[in-house]
Formats: sequence, structure tokens, C-alpha cells
Amino acid sequence: MKTIVTAALMLMLGSIPAWAALGQYELSVNLDQQTMQGKDRVEARTGYHFHEITTPDGGFVREYISPEGKVFGIAWHGHSMPNLDQLLGSYTTNLQQDQRQTANRRSVAVKNDRFVFFSHGHGRLFQGHAYVPSLIPSNLGPEVVQ
Repeated sequence: MKTIVTAALMLMLGSIPAWAALGQYELSVNLDQQTMQGKDRVEARTGYHFHEITTPDGGFVREYISPEGKVFGIAWHGHSMPNLDQLLGSYTTNLQQDQRQTANRRSVAVKNDRFVFFSHGHGRLFQGHAYVPSLIPSNLGPEVVQ
């Protein structure tokens, strides 16, 4: 019996995301920092805070955290695209299903009631943001995710 419980516990722990993905809890932002080999700076604002991870090439990724401790938005700017699978977590499927190219072919935009994503890139400059409208604290608007 003890072996079965131990095995079940290991399976459950193995399924916990190894990053602070969109919609998940903040607890493992430090793993994002390690993966990106960046420096983490936390900034508190009224009704939320964010982690800004600065990458070695001078770019950044911001992860916006609600008072409940969930990542409600992400933003990025830099010379390369961050690992969106890592940052979007389960919302990657929303991006893949709802993706629409804008006319200039350098931008991707998705906007619906469950998920908002915008990314623009050219040459060696990439920037964008994503958020989950239902997770944004009620005293804030989506413009905080930038």
C-alpha cells in the first residue's frame, strides 16, 4: 500500500508545471529565471505585482501576478522570442487554434473572451503580450499587461 501511495504522489508531483505559466500560480517564477538565465526583479503595484526577468541579451519577460498568486498576464520584448510553450502553458492550444495573421505577416493576434495574445516581430526585435481576461483583478484593466 505504501508503494502505491508513493508512486501516485510521484506521478502527481511530476505533472506540476516547471514554470509560472499563464493561469498558473507564481510559486515557480524562479524556474523561468533559471531557464532564461536572467535576473528577476519584482515590482509591486496597486492590486498586483510583476516579475521582470531580464535576459542576458537585454530583453525581458514580465509575469503579472494577481493578489491570489496567479499569473494573469505576460509580456516580452527582446532580440529573440521567449519560449511561448513555457510561458503560455495550457493556453498554447488557444493560440494554435485561434491564431490569425495580420496583413503585414509580422504580427499574430488572438482576441476572444478566454484569451488575448499579440506578438509582433521583425529583424531582431520581438515584443508582445498575452493575458486571460477572467484572471485580471477586478480593479484593473488589460492595459496593465505591457
